[in-house]
Amino acid sequence: MKTKVFAALLLAIAPAAVAQSLAGLWDATITFNGQDIPFRLQISGDGSNLQGWLFNGDQKVVASGASFQNGSLVLNFDSYATKLEAKLEDGALVGQYGPMQKKTYPVKAHRNQASMFQGNASAPSIDGLWEVAVKNSKGEQAWRLIVQQKSAMDVSAAILRVDGDTGALTGSYKDGKFVLSHFSGGRPALMILTPSADGTLAVDLTDLHGKSQLTATRPDVARAKGLPPPTDPDRHTSVKDPSEPFRFSFPDLNGKIVSNTDRASKARWCW
Repeated sequence: MKTKVFAALLLAIAPAAVAQSLAGLWDATITFNGQDIPFRLQISGDGSNLQGWLFNGDQKVVASGASFQNGSLVLNFDSYATKLEAKLEDGALVGQYGPMQKKTYPVKAHRNQASMFQGNASAPSIDGLWEVAVKNSKGEQAWRLIVQQKSAMDVSAAILRVDGDTGALTGSYKDGKFVLSHFSGGRPALMILTPSADGTLAVDLTDLHGKSQLTATRPDVARAKGLPPPTDPDRHTSVKDPSEPFRFSFPDLNGKIVSNTDRASKARWCW
């Protein structure tokens, strides 16, 4: 009789134990453009208190909803109109993420093993500002590449363009290369930086635009070579008549129409 009661208790607490077992940091990959792009996934709590989030550098991108039932995890990211769905199989989370660009992409995660970006103890310094030579339809001839290198194991970087940035790609140095990646619910990216003997960086980038092989140079070296600097974002956008007010009209979250004249009226009244 006691054996049966003990077995029944185990069955009763099993779902909670399984849910609790998801708590912690997971080393994940999303397969995008034929490339496995690493990212971090954090889960905390259980049951109705379950939470999950991705990372943009050190910044948390928290799921708007989370559930774990019958071995299936669902994390909703309403700001992207996407979700991560995965089943717990042999200790790993296996599933998909999407829709992103009208598709879903395979995702797999294992429990964190110290660091998913295990690297070498020492690395050459690439810290600071670089310029990446490009030619695109927006008229740019160079991007800014900003690298923050705290150690061989802790490196982050971001590319700045006139239309935005890549987000914070993080990673480490291993086997002669800096391997950095980013995925916070959108813009998956993998960037491999390889220092060259001439002082440049070979930049292999996989992102929403596909795969690119580029070269980064220090700004003073780029000027000495006569290479054009990155486009100033403030000068890239212009209007026909700067004195003309920006006019807009659209419904707010309650369906009420708001416009530039409404805002202006309120501003004058407040003054």
